[in-house]
Amino acid sequence: MRKLFAISALAGLMAVLGLSSNAQDFDPAIFKIMRPAMQIINSNPARLLMSKDVQKDLKMDDDQVKDLTAKVGMQLGGFGGPGGGPGGGGKERMAKLMDKLKDLKDVPEDKLEEKIREVFKEEIEGPMKEVQKVLKPEQVKRLYQIGRQQGGIAILTSPDTVKELKVTDEQKTKLREISAEADKDIGELIQAAGGFMNITAETREKMATLRKEAADKGEDVLTKEQKETWKELKGEPFTGKIDQFRGPRPKKEKD
Repeated sequence: MRKLFAISALAGLMAVLGLSSNAQDFDPAIFKIMRPAMQIINSNPARLLMSKDVQKDLKMDDDQVKDLTAKVGMQLGGFGGPGGGPGGGGKERMAKLMDKLKDLKDVPEDKLEEKIREVFKEEIEGPMKEVQKVLKPEQVKRLYQIGRQQGGIAILTSPDTVKELKVTDEQKTKLREISAEADKDIGELIQAAGGFMNITAETREKMATLRKEAADKGEDVLTKEQKETWKELKGEPFTGKIDQFRGPRPKKEKD
């Protein structure tokens, strides 16, 4: 049953991205890698620039919005980002990303995150290089702050955060355990719904709650000093809405 679910879920995601939906093309091992890869790639703060509320918070002018939409939008294609769907090179980009995922199939779990960041370095770092050419230094700083607020528990094990907070190996192990437990619970919700394509607004809300709880548990792993530093790194709370595309839209509830 679990293998069938993995194939179904991967099929649903790939269908959304405009790829082949032939079940024989799917490898369940890829799905297991895709989840953490999506988390890491989607934690790129450049993705947040597609949100109008983020643009407003950063006080971006029309030229900046236009320039970054043209330069960064296509670079964010692949795992549900702008330019990732059918057309605009989205299929080709996703196919390349899938090839990279295949190269990670045999990587030990304790080395997977590091290897994902190495293999997808271009997708993770490339967009921000363009962002730094267009935005002012204070805008870039604020974008990183919002990114930390929106990054969930995955951001706490990113190289920059580990360095800034001096996260220990023991803490990293605990953070990964919390993340894995959240992924398991979210996976069960998706399985109960019958796959990505069938999730309802209620299920989506439960998934968001699980991610928020995991992030809160992750912060509890930090020491008092680390928490103070982390609060400074996150800056003032972002109160807007992140309206960028993050996956299949929720299925409407039946009357």
